[in-house]
Formats: sequence, structure tokens, C-alpha cells
Amino acid sequence: MNRLQDAQPLRKPEYWLVLCAVSLIAVCYYGLRAAAVCGLAAVTAVLTDLICLFLRGRSYRLVDLTNIGSALILVLMFPATIPYSIVILSTVFAVAVGTHVFGYRKDHLFPPAAVGYLFALLNWRQEVLQFPHPGARLMFFGNDVAVSPSFSAAVNESGRITDSVMDVMLGTVSSPMGTGCLLILVVGILVLLFRRQLSPWAILGYLVGMMLMSAFCLQPIVPLLVTNMILFSVLFLVADPSVLPGYSLASYFGTMATGILTVYLIVQFHLEYAPVVAVMLTAPLWRGLDTLEARINAHLDEADEEVQEDA
Repeated sequence: MNRLQDAQPLRKPEYWLVLCAVSLIAVCYYGLRAAAVCGLAAVTAVLTDLICLFLRGRSYRLVDLTNIGSALILVLMFPATIPYSIVILSTVFAVAVGTHVFGYRKDHLFPPAAVGYLFALLNWRQEVLQFPHPGARLMFFGNDVAVSPSFSAAVNESGRITDSVMDVMLGTVSSPMGTGCLLILVVGILVLLFRRQLSPWAILGYLVGMMLMSAFCLQPIVPLLVTNMILFSVLFLVADPSVLPGYSLASYFGTMATGILTVYLIVQFHLEYAPVVAVMLTAPLWRGLDTLEARINAHLDEADEEVQEDA
């Protein structure tokens, strides 16, 4: 039974449709350059996975396509002008290290996309944190377009949003390829919650943690929610079923810590990528609490069985 469950992909068709919709918005805003980045990341993820599985003496199965999802999530946090070499290297690192070193399939210790993103950020900070404006004419090679810090970086520094509500909701501001259009992200979260593809406890815990910390720091919650890749992280990092499967109550407390740390990093250090750092630092806590809850439930079940046998 466990072998059968291990062969079942955790990301269902609805999840892939939402991920494709976010990728399509990126293509609409940044043209075929965005499509090339996404396609290159997907191919690199499959090839890296094949090589790693071959070295480990394991066969490739349908469930392993989850690494394509991780690769797409990774590059959607990049600017559309990201060099192809960085796409390849960060995707290889995300799959080889994030997937094969720190767990596999249902046992990810960290979200592979977060692992790849921090690898790219530490090595190519300038390329990762400079963004073209949506609608900029991007070529497949040799782009020479104006880039600037993200919309989130400006809000973190000034403490206020100067762009119109429509621009913010549609994502027509300087931002990573897939994190700007808040409207599609909100719809995606609601659809996947309704289809039971996301853990409601994980999302609730993250938002409650953010609200508690924002109240403690006397910061309005709305600017925090609409900037710094928050909604994208809720959808693809915090509640990703390939990293945090199930609907355990323990995930509520784990992701609450993630939300608290996210706001702290934004307020104190103005990190526009704060959710990624917070997820990396607290993801082991998710796994630990989930394991603890499973053991407690197993112990309670055994106690109930003993009581029934005695009766």
C-alpha cells in the first residue's frame, strides 16, 4: 500500500492548471522570452532528475514529473531577463540538492524551488533582483532593456504603495515573472482550496502568524500581503502539497512560525524575498511537527485498540 501511495503524484491536475495559468500570465507580460525560460527550466529539471535517479539506481516514474513543477515555481520568482546560464545552474541545484539530497517525493525537507532560488540569489544577486517592466520588448538573446528594483523593494523602503490598485492587482509593476498578478494568485488559492489541493491549516497558520507579527510591529497588513511574493509563496511554497502534504493541525503551528518570521524579515531587513528565507528556516519545523502529530495519533489509536480488546 505504501509503495502504491508513493507512486501517486501529490500535485493533481488542478494544481498543474493553476501553475500553467500563472506561467501563461508571465508569457503575456514578458513575451516568448518568459516561455523560453520556463521551457529551459522544465527540460533541465527532467534531465537532472534522470541523471540523479540513474546514479542512485532508481527508475523514473510519472510521480517524478513533480520536479518540473518545482522548476517552474523557481523561475517564476526570477525576472524575465534572467540569463539562461543562471536558469540552468539554479534548476540543477534545486533538483539535485533540494530534491535528491534533502529528501525525495513525499520527504522533502525544504521546497526545492526555495533551495534553487537562494542558490541563485547568493551567487547572482544583481541578476535576480533587477526587473524589467511588464510589456518591455524582450529578445531571446542579448536583451538591453531598462531594469530596476522591484515594486516590493520600493514599498519596503517607503512604507507605502504609490501605484494604483489596478496596477497592483494585475501585476503591471516591476516584479518577478509569476508573482506580480495578484488576481490570478488569489483565484488560484481559492480554486485549490475548494479542490482540496492546499492545506487550509497551513494557509491559515501563515496568515495568522503574519497578522500577529504585523500587529506587534505596528505595520499595516495589507501592504505586506500584496508585496514581497507573499501570495505566490502561499500558493507554491507554504502550502505546496509536494512539500507539506495532508491537512494536519500541526502544519498550522509550523506555518504560523513561517508567517511571523516573514514579517520580521520584511520589517527589520526589508527583504523582498523574505518568504523564501522564512520557508527555508522553518520547513524542518513543519516536518517535525507533522511527524510528532502522526506519532501521537498512532499512540492514541493503539491505546484505543487496547481498551477495546480489554472490553
